[in-house]
Amino acid sequence: MKVLMTGGSGYFGKLLAGRLREEFGDDIDIVGVDVRECNVDEQECSDMRHVFGDSRKKRIEDVFKTEGSIDAVIHLAFGQSEEMSTDERMMTNVYGTFQMLGLAKKYGVRQFIYPSSTIVYGARQDNPALLRERHPLLGNRDIPSVRDRIEADMICQTQAQSSSCLRVVILRMVPIWRSSGESLLTMYMKGDYVPTLLGFDPMFQIIYEDEVLDAFMAALKCPTARGAYNIRGHIHLPLGEVIRRLGKKPVPLPDFLVHNNGRFIWSKKLSFDFNYIKYPFTVDGARAFEELGYDPAALKKSRAERNKPRDDSAAPDVSGTAVGS
Repeated sequence: MKVLMTGGSGYFGKLLAGRLREEFGDDIDIVGVDVRECNVDEQECSDMRHVFGDSRKKRIEDVFKTEGSIDAVIHLAFGQSEEMSTDERMMTNVYGTFQMLGLAKKYGVRQFIYPSSTIVYGARQDNPALLRERHPLLGNRDIPSVRDRIEADMICQTQAQSSSCLRVVILRMVPIWRSSGESLLTMYMKGDYVPTLLGFDPMFQIIYEDEVLDAFMAALKCPTARGAYNIRGHIHLPLGEVIRRLGKKPVPLPDFLVHNNGRFIWSKKLSFDFNYIKYPFTVDGARAFEELGYDPAALKKSRAERNKPRDDSAAPDVSGTAVGS
């Protein structure tokens, strides 16, 4: 199997390459395409062949011509750095997705996997308790990163419905808790004390890195996967309890002590729609369970079983004390 992965030098690109190598061994050829350099001495980068390429440029087609038959494209490239202009981000996130889809179809790729986010649904007071994949994408388009996610998601949906040869899979992930590096969630919950909005404690979902990788594997291995799938982790609790499970303390405060016009007062680097910690945007994962066999609770249990000491009688029972259990 040959997999072409954009954003291969990024944080999740390296993690995913390692997991693919672990799952398929020498039976997989991973081509990591990125504008960033990858240090081949790092174990994460040695799991794939690094090729320079920019999904925004027409010359990205040369990669398809050179590599020959490609079984799957995993499109991780997504720009959200504040150093990029709005137009640069849009070109990477929206046009880059459109172009990669077109090339995948042109060169006979069988599967195209795009990781989206549940933020595309928007956090609204009138949201149902659990959002299904058919729910309209009502995220706040005034925020460039959210708008780009929605546009790219919709482009993928259109292709999924219109193409019979290319199977397009959209994985809408709940907020991801990263073990290192920065994401919106980890920046918001960076300190020991996490501000929340006074009077609001919505149901909230997070997903861990292992669960994200499990979802990619489930999609890649499913020969009938097509369209959008909500990908939830095993954590589904009120926001305050999620914060406590992560070893931190929620501090309820009035809006004006938490943010100013979408800018997080407690961190100059963070800006987002604070409705996401005010109203629910929790999702139903039934379709991913039924069609992909993705069950985060069962997969968590399976990992715990694999990691058990061989002498079970001597192993302490910590199943109820682990963070996120």
